[in-house]
Amino acid sequence: MTRGSLSFRLGLSAAIILLAFLGLAGVTVEKAFDEAARKAMEERLQAHIYALLATFEIDPYGQVRMNDQRLDNRFSIPGSGLYGFVFMQGQPLWRSGSALGVQIPYVALGSGRRRLLFRQQEPGLWILYYGVVWETERGHPIPLVLAVAEDAASLSRQIADFRQTLWSWLGGSGIFLLITQVLILRWSLKPLRTIAADLEAIEASKKRRLAGPYPKELGRLATNLNILLESERAHLERYRNTLADLAHSLKTPLAVLTGMGQSTQLPEPAQQTLSEQLERMQHLVDYQLKKAAAQGSHGTLTPIAVLPVLERIRSSLDKIHREKAVVCRLAGKGDTHCFLDEGDLYEIAGNLLDNAYKWCRRRINVRVDVHPQAGRRHPDLYIRIEDDGPGIPESLRREVLKRGIRADQSTHGHGIGLAVVNELVTLHRGRLVYYQSPLGGAGWEVCIPSPE
Repeated sequence: MTRGSLSFRLGLSAAIILLAFLGLAGVTVEKAFDEAARKAMEERLQAHIYALLATFEIDPYGQVRMNDQRLDNRFSIPGSGLYGFVFMQGQPLWRSGSALGVQIPYVALGSGRRRLLFRQQEPGLWILYYGVVWETERGHPIPLVLAVAEDAASLSRQIADFRQTLWSWLGGSGIFLLITQVLILRWSLKPLRTIAADLEAIEASKKRRLAGPYPKELGRLATNLNILLESERAHLERYRNTLADLAHSLKTPLAVLTGMGQSTQLPEPAQQTLSEQLERMQHLVDYQLKKAAAQGSHGTLTPIAVLPVLERIRSSLDKIHREKAVVCRLAGKGDTHCFLDEGDLYEIAGNLLDNAYKWCRRRINVRVDVHPQAGRRHPDLYIRIEDDGPGIPESLRREVLKRGIRADQSTHGHGIGLAVVNELVTLHRGRLVYYQSPLGGAGWEVCIPSPE
């Protein structure tokens, strides 16, 4: 599952909810067990209190007689962890044999009242006090406080063992549930991966439609996508046919113009210019026919030299804008090559340079660079075109990339040049970036990645 995918989001959300639930359940069960263990310990101490009441007597002289045989054996073993005490008016009247060297505080209580305390000083003890009134044979009431103490370490060990067991089981269960959850997600989302793979196959021209079968929830989507694909194919076919008809219709006028240019007594420069432009028109017709069938990949893997193409474009624009006397400087290595279709390179550089010639005052700088990329055999191509014109306002820099939008409505044009450049750059998985030119006007950077 890659970050940002639907599987990742669902898996992460479910994992967070599962971990939060298990954590909350673990804390709740742990608290409940602590409370239950403490309650059980208190009831156990209360049972020892009742055992003490049943085994001791006070003679008329105030002496305690205790039948130790009826008590728990631990009351007789020093340091056993179970200790018994009897207090009368704050003074210890009796203590078990196990309480040798053990002192506990006195707590005054009324008859039938009890109180549970925890003594933190070593050794830690849980102490239960119970108040009673003992009547002697002569009927004299004697207020007593019975106390039973138990080592806190035993309860702590019991809670720690339970906590370790609890979190071990919850952790194991959590891991098992997470693995099960991932498997369920993969199984549930498999139809989406299937339809995504089918769409990739359609993009690679390996399939023509979504064949399925798909679950009921995706069936309608697949049907609509197939309808859309068929509509796009029909539209593309009409587009190709229209361009083919247009190219066929232009053949005769182009042939007539070519013949007239050869037969008419024109000056040598004018005849050469006419021949070049007619040849360029023929190339444009052929290029547009190929463009209609483009699939979004590089048109050819045969490298073409970049600077000669730019020089031809500059030469044509110098003639068109002869009155401006534009100084256009080309910079770059003469052996710089790219893997674009020559028609695409003409469209990209030609439209950007045409705009630069229209808007510049006098100067244009064009630079061609290549940047090697790790893992690729060929470097990426960078073309920068800068002019000293007014530039493009920031509010219009995105708009001018749309068809029919021009930065200045007073100038001649159709507003499609930059849109065509943007479409072609996107088609080749590149990028088109506007920046402020060092000359003061517009600057465009075109990056075309090399074939992998």
